[in-house]
Amino acid sequence: MTHDGSDQSNLILRASLPSAAQRWLDRALPQSLDIPSSIRIEQEGSLEIRARWTPFKASGVYKAPPLSFNWRARLRMMPGVWIIAEDGHEGGQGWGGARLWGIVSMGKRTDPEVLRAQLVRNLGELPWLPSFALIDSNLTWADVSETLFEVRCSAAGQEAMVRFEIDAAGDVIRAYSPSRPYDLPDGYAQAPWYYEFSDHREFGGVRIPVTAVATFEKEDGPWEYFRGRVTSVTYGTILS
Repeated sequence: MTHDGSDQSNLILRASLPSAAQRWLDRALPQSLDIPSSIRIEQEGSLEIRARWTPFKASGVYKAPPLSFNWRARLRMMPGVWIIAEDGHEGGQGWGGARLWGIVSMGKRTDPEVLRAQLVRNLGELPWLPSFALIDSNLTWADVSETLFEVRCSAAGQEAMVRFEIDAAGDVIRAYSPSRPYDLPDGYAQAPWYYEFSDHREFGGVRIPVTAVATFEKEDGPWEYFRGRVTSVTYGTILS
């Protein structure tokens, strides 16, 4: 039972998860908690676009089960010029695109590679969504070592895997995928990809990393393209 007395008998038992994942959840979540059906995360930071770091403010809405998200960011390109960037996936469909001044389309992609890229991203952001680990039976867990565990998911024929590393305290400090697609002008390529997490704090009694840096390991070297900080977290309707 949760704090409000609602029945959550379908929760996944922590003891059934890999030992490193249990240590993370014991660190991140109270033993008795309310499970939200949605989580809104506000962020600010900068994105590397054409060799220039561009500031952004973003809001992402995450849901489970199954995992899905819709992320919208406003980027200030120059005085008087801004774009809305959107990423997400839901119901077996992934998307990514941008609109100048929030109106004029600058392109949108919905190919299968986009869905796989967004599945990898969604898994990689589980450290912001620890309560969802206990309600999404679509996730497959694997024990790697005392400090590493893997999580897999799939949708519409696309599969994703992310390996997580915890520190001595149980905080997740890294999320790594051996292969995540990224778009090119004429198609897609793929490369190893990872988040590095730091500055863990509590939001609403849940401990998550505040700071994240995302990097692709391309053939010509690492491409660090995202530097963000969580500024607020809002938990949606409680599951019953």
